[in-house]
Amino acid sequence: MNKLVLFDIDKTLIKNSKGHSTAFSVAFKKIYCVDTTIDIINHNGMTDQQIIIEVLKKHKLNEQTIKSKIKDCMKVMIDSFKEIVKTDKIIVLNGVPELLEELYKRNILIGLVTGNLEPIARCKLEKVGLNHYFKIGGFGSDDINKTNLVKLAIKRAKKFNFKFSNNVFLVGEALQDMKAGKEAGVKTIGVTTGIYSKEQLKNAGADFILESLKDKNRFLKIIL
Repeated sequence: MNKLVLFDIDKTLIKNSKGHSTAFSVAFKKIYCVDTTIDIINHNGMTDQQIIIEVLKKHKLNEQTIKSKIKDCMKVMIDSFKEIVKTDKIIVLNGVPELLEELYKRNILIGLVTGNLEPIARCKLEKVGLNHYFKIGGFGSDDINKTNLVKLAIKRAKKFNFKFSNNVFLVGEALQDMKAGKEAGVKTIGVTTGIYSKEQLKNAGADFILESLKDKNRFLKIIL
């Protein structure tokens, strides 16, 4: 396999999962006794661990206290989401299944780079029938820093005999995705399916920009 394409999940492959936000709130209340939601911050492009820290800082908790219980918080989030996802409405964005199937047929290695905790990421994709496409990834449960997640995903690709040589593409809708890709030394494809414009994605370092993943042929031209 001589190409690796890494995808973000939320607003790139699927519309946001309301259940994911609910799982945060459940964990905040159970572990930190704080009744709140993630909507008090701009959490776009953040890893789940970053979101936990930034939300609780808004409630005047110090970082040491937050981090001392963050593993418990993540465990409650995962356990909650596994129940919530059963009734969660998760919508796949247009063109995504067709693109993933085409990449798979062409023997291109497909992975994830997402701020989601891995069990939550996998549950979302399993729910919509896409999980089997993604052999490896870097997840919010692995590290707080998205650049490190890109590097980790590339490292994990080695078990599929993948050799890193200017042949990795990171696909996402957030400015942080573009920045992480640049810092990790990979090519970046920005999609305007989130809250950011073409100009904003370009300024953040996107090498290529697509309105969505519907244009399968243009996507293939970029990576092949």
